[in-house]
Amino acid sequence: MREVWFVPFVNPDGYVANQVIRKNRRPTCRSSKNGGVDLNRNFGVHWSSGFDGCNEEHGGKQPFSEPETQALKTICEDNSFKTAMNFHAYGSMLTHPYNWANTDLLPAEDKAVYKEIARVFGFKKFGTAIQTVGYTTTGESDDWMYSARHIISMSPEVGPESGGFWPPRSEIAGINSRNFDRTSYVVLKAGMELMVEGAYQRLEEFLQKGPRPPGLDDLVGGIPESLLQIRISNLGLSSSVGKVLHVGIQGVAVGTPGDGGLLLQDGKTQQLFAANGIISFQVGTIEKRSSRTVWIIPARSWQAGTLLTCVAEAASGSRVCHCSSSGREIYALPDSTISGSSKLCAAALGVQGFTTAEPIAEVPGVAQTRIPATTGFATTAPFFQIASGTTRLPFSLGQEKLMESSSLPGDLSQDTVSATWLLLALGITFVGMFLCLFMQSYVVPRAVARRAPTALDYERIPGLQVSRVEEDSDDLGFSPHA
Repeated sequence: MREVWFVPFVNPDGYVANQVIRKNRRPTCRSSKNGGVDLNRNFGVHWSSGFDGCNEEHGGKQPFSEPETQALKTICEDNSFKTAMNFHAYGSMLTHPYNWANTDLLPAEDKAVYKEIARVFGFKKFGTAIQTVGYTTTGESDDWMYSARHIISMSPEVGPESGGFWPPRSEIAGINSRNFDRTSYVVLKAGMELMVEGAYQRLEEFLQKGPRPPGLDDLVGGIPESLLQIRISNLGLSSSVGKVLHVGIQGVAVGTPGDGGLLLQDGKTQQLFAANGIISFQVGTIEKRSSRTVWIIPARSWQAGTLLTCVAEAASGSRVCHCSSSGREIYALPDSTISGSSKLCAAALGVQGFTTAEPIAEVPGVAQTRIPATTGFATTAPFFQIASGTTRLPFSLGQEKLMESSSLPGDLSQDTVSATWLLLALGITFVGMFLCLFMQSYVVPRAVARRAPTALDYERIPGLQVSRVEEDSDDLGFSPHA
């Protein structure tokens, strides 16, 4: 469950003036055009009085001197927000704290969170103000929200450079669509963001590292050669709701075998039975930025298939599952009469005939594992990957072809080829930089307009009607006003 707050206009006076005025309309200068307070310089972290009332970056007489910033301050103090997005234009980039600093001072754990968000956003530029726009800022909103309230706050600069403050109408639909998806991902990140990863390993190697699980020698058909390790991770900024998570997995046991397997978690061994190719069980709550690991020892009669996972938080009255579908997260309602995610959700929640695992005995186990702050998760999947994307397992349980943790000789050869191409690319880059420096004295400087182009400029000046494709600039083939 998420509660989302929207502030449509932080600077309503500037919006009404409709002249790309970045300051509010407080009279701070003899010139009404140059007067006003830059609201994004009026927040109470590293605020500066170094800009006079006519300057574009005038930050007011003191921090939070303006009613607009006071209102945002009150909203943040009255709520426990986890994330915030302060939309700006333009440039197709993402900035985050600390924007007042010349170096990146974020702690490693929060830096990993911002990297995960930036990877999903897909902007080529991302970082602090000095890393993206080339200058530092004072009294900035993201810096205050992060420093004072520890909100993971960021400022997407939406729209391409070519569109300026007034992008052509044909580009608006594309800008809206992409930033809706980006906003949805940040909303997801504020709560519990789940990722499920699975890998098979040799059972013999697993048994060498710990005690023998109870019930292993009693499995019908004998002891299997492999077991499945599943890591359930919470990449979000909030812990899971409730004392347990309901998990349903399809693809571990194809068909409807009656032989039971084993589930190992938290020092306990439980017996698992598959129903319609689905197994279901529960795991304990997962704290933010943490993970839990379980091991499944299958019966020899089970055959591996395509792995699909649904996970449901045990919130009061909640009957919704997070499931994966074609690499994207979908929400599913439990219904055992419908195939696919709805049936898997019903299995996870124990609805209509599906039962959870049955306990056998206790063995030494592993508790929650904290996600390393230095790396985070190198996920390249699209938005909303709560459960793992549909993962094809390239082998059956009875086969000897297993995934190994160490690198294979072919991997080493691939690394060598990659390194060669990297060195070649660096050499070409250095040559290009030398040529640019050599030709710099022959370049004639151009005069740059001191104001943003207006809609009328786009109609009158052909040079502003850019046709090249940039990030956030493609025409989706329809007009939002159609």
